[in-house]
Amino acid sequence: MQILSTVKRGIDKIMEWCCIIILAIMTVLVTYQVITRYCFNKPSAISETLAQYLFVWMIMFGSAYVFGLREHLDITVLKDRMNPPVRLAVEILTNLTLLVFAGGVMIHGGLKGALNQMGTVDAALQIPMGVIYIAVPFCGVITLFYAVYNCVLAVQEYKNHTARSSDGTAGTM
Repeated sequence: MQILSTVKRGIDKIMEWCCIIILAIMTVLVTYQVITRYCFNKPSAISETLAQYLFVWMIMFGSAYVFGLREHLDITVLKDRMNPPVRLAVEILTNLTLLVFAGGVMIHGGLKGALNQMGTVDAALQIPMGVIYIAVPFCGVITLFYAVYNCVLAVQEYKNHTARSSDGTAGTM
C-alpha cells in the first residue's frame, strides 16, 4: 500500500500541475482573444480554437484528478447506513464499474478514436485532431489507476475497521 500511496501522490502532483498550467495558458489565450477582438477588431482564430481544446483537456484532467482525491460527486446517504461488509462491497463494485468504463471506453475507445483522427488536421491549428483527442485515453489510464487504488484503500479501511472492532475500539469506516 505504501508504494501505491507514493505513486498516487506523484500522479496527484502531476495532475495538479497540468491543471494549473492549462488554466494559466487558457487565461492568457482568452485575454489575448478579448484584446484582439475588441481593441484591434481582428479576432484570432488560433487562440480561440486552442482555448476550446484546452478547456476540454482541463475537464478531462480535472475530472480524473478530483476522482483521485475522492472529492467527486458521491451520494453517501445510503452507503453511510450500511454495515461495513456491505459498504466495502458497494465501494468495490463502484470502483470496478468505473475501472471497466475507464479501460473499455476511455482507454480502448479513446485510443482508437485518437488514432483514427491522426490523419485529420485541425483547420486553425494545423495539428492532427488525434493529438487533441489523446487526452481521453491518457486520463483513462489515470482514472484506472485511481480506481485500483480506491479498491485497495477500501479493503485497507475495512481491515482497519474490523481490527478496531475486535479490539473494542470501534470507530466509523
